[in-house]
Amino acid sequence: AVMQLNISDATALIALTFLACGLATVIQAGLFLKYPVIQGMSFASLGAIIAIASKQGFAVCFGSIIISGLVIVALGYLKVLSKVVKHIIPPIVAGMVIVVVGVSLMFTSWNSLITAPGDQNINFIEGGFTAVILIIMIFIGKHPSKVGKFFRSGCVIYAMILGTVFSAFFGNVNLATVGTSPWVGIPDIFHFGLPKFDFGVVLVMVFILFIVFVEAMGTWFTVSVISGEPLEDKRLDKGVVGEGIGSMIGAVLCGVPVTSYGTNSGVIAVTKNLSKWTAVGAGVICVVLAFLPKIMNIIACVPPAVIWGVFLIMTALIAQSGLMSVAHHFQDERNGLYMGLVIMITVGSSLLPAAVVGQMPTLLSYLFGSSITIGSLAAIVLHIILPKSRAAAKAKSDLKTEVEQ
Repeated sequence: AVMQLNISDATALIALTFLACGLATVIQAGLFLKYPVIQGMSFASLGAIIAIASKQGFAVCFGSIIISGLVIVALGYLKVLSKVVKHIIPPIVAGMVIVVVGVSLMFTSWNSLITAPGDQNINFIEGGFTAVILIIMIFIGKHPSKVGKFFRSGCVIYAMILGTVFSAFFGNVNLATVGTSPWVGIPDIFHFGLPKFDFGVVLVMVFILFIVFVEAMGTWFTVSVISGEPLEDKRLDKGVVGEGIGSMIGAVLCGVPVTSYGTNSGVIAVTKNLSKWTAVGAGVICVVLAFLPKIMNIIACVPPAVIWGVFLIMTALIAQSGLMSVAHHFQDERNGLYMGLVIMITVGSSLLPAAVVGQMPTLLSYLFGSSITIGSLAAIVLHIILPKSRAAAKAKSDLKTEVEQ
């Protein structure tokens, strides 16, 4: 929706994304990480992909993701990240990265809703209606009953369906391609052209995929606690390899980088289904759906305003998830300042005019074209350079002494 693709391009991208997510899920859950996690399109990479695709096209995005995925696979194979990640990415940093993703995508969502094709007033009505319906369903889903379970398990899909029906009354739903599309077909693998490579874009995408990994690691830690299966260094390294392979699959198929969805932990907590084969089965279903063009065309017909109405609520839930994970750190004055600075930098980079970003050197323009990248970089760097409070330093010293004893 944000790229304002036509129905044909949107259908192709959706089918390829389903195929990439399905294959990546089967590989990650079945062979590498072996946790019951579903792989999906990475929100953290969205801003950078939009910025790069707008300037150089999707083909450059795909090429840079392939090379970046190889780098991530190498880091996992060489067991590099398990040795350093726990030192530079403690829980507070991982939590703030999730907050950064949520806050940054709020700006993307609002801007996309405002600039969506069609009458702006109608778009706000459609997006607002869908958002309100989703909020109502989320609260109904909290009720411990069969009705609550029904709404909890499919509230996003239900809201999009109702939002689409509502939009049809304004003449904003075009089902012409649904009737003419076949039930079964092969996804158009190179619909957007063969992958192209640009060194500057590759550097940006390597960092983006590292941020994606940080986000995924937070999900893995949560799933580890819920399932009772420890996230040991060996499993973490294998998970990194799986993440890299999944992103490469997405790029080779001309899709997008994929990652372990944060909502996995919520689903597991609710359903208590801890089997990795559940995730593998879901991956197989996604692969099958990719070969059903009629279903893909139906999904592509959902109005952009409806999509962004849902996405606005999702960004709030992402930010909420991050804030809840770092809430206990607010008691420390230094950490409170740290969190405030990270959010401030994220908001500031989100508000940078496109003309200013466009005048920057190429590498910087890609970096500042994604406020998630800037905010995440700020979260990592500020946590390293800001002086630790005396209380925190003493607690860390006492803990080290206890461990040594």
